[in-house]
Amino acid sequence: MKEGKILKKMGMTWKQIGYIVLANILYALTLDLFFVGNNIAAGGMAGLGTVVKYFFGLPVGLTVFLLNLPIAIWGIKVKGWRYVLISVAVIGTFSLLVDLLSFLPCLTHDRLVAVVCGGMIYGTASSLAVRARTSSGGTDLLAKLILTKSQKFSLGQLYLILDGTIVLIATIAYGNIEYGIYAILAIGVGSLVTDKLNSGFNKASMFYVFVNENLDKITQAILFEINRGGTLLGGTGLYTNEHKDILFIVVSPTEVHRLEQIVHTYDPSAFMVLCSASEIIGQGFKRLDLTSTIDDEKRKAEFRQAMGIKEKEMK
Repeated sequence: MKEGKILKKMGMTWKQIGYIVLANILYALTLDLFFVGNNIAAGGMAGLGTVVKYFFGLPVGLTVFLLNLPIAIWGIKVKGWRYVLISVAVIGTFSLLVDLLSFLPCLTHDRLVAVVCGGMIYGTASSLAVRARTSSGGTDLLAKLILTKSQKFSLGQLYLILDGTIVLIATIAYGNIEYGIYAILAIGVGSLVTDKLNSGFNKASMFYVFVNENLDKITQAILFEINRGGTLLGGTGLYTNEHKDILFIVVSPTEVHRLEQIVHTYDPSAFMVLCSASEIIGQGFKRLDLTSTIDDEKRKAEFRQAMGIKEKEMK
């Protein structure tokens, strides 16, 4: 019970903690298994930590923690003390895991393999951190602070800009352009994976179905089998000059085949047009808020309570 009260006071849930822990484990594994052993300074404070370890032998985790503190303090003004306090805890956990797992061997000394594998794991970890509505610190926190103030760039693009600057510094320090090239490739892979996981799976398919028969059966099947709504449009054929019933339906990629089956079952002669939508916002299609924080969610909940809006009405 005490733990539950503490989590509630902090505005956290066990699901968020799970995201945070898993993200930090993946971050640490990326560094220890792929990046540090290959001198790949793939941006962020971890990239600078990799360079510091190469030249001075200091633990990567300790260096990362010290470099993150000034950024976390600055973030209090933008995101609030609770968000930054949790971020500092996350940074500490990450730094500790990196140093604790530093005994693990580098899995490959083929830098291209390290770039691809490490970048994919790192991008997955970044996506999990976003879903936890917290930050792993460093350029991750900086990107979210900037994104809160201005949404001219996507989260992945901001990672490229901020981390790219650090890669340039690391390349100069190493004195080898190849290290910089591999680091840029790693950041690119990580950014693509992050953007894909955060928004790419919110894509959908739009169908225009020109129905000739069994309109009622088709609509009932769509409503109760796929659990999707739609819009009935009217049209006139240019050649036949006959009235046409047109169904406009938006479904997720996994529902495309089932919709085609339904239409073909009840109207084999139906004409269908499939269009791809890059992003869908609205009922039935959840959009991930990349700048939302725990304090933001608390304020939203208080506003809904004051306005008498039920939670289910917001879904």
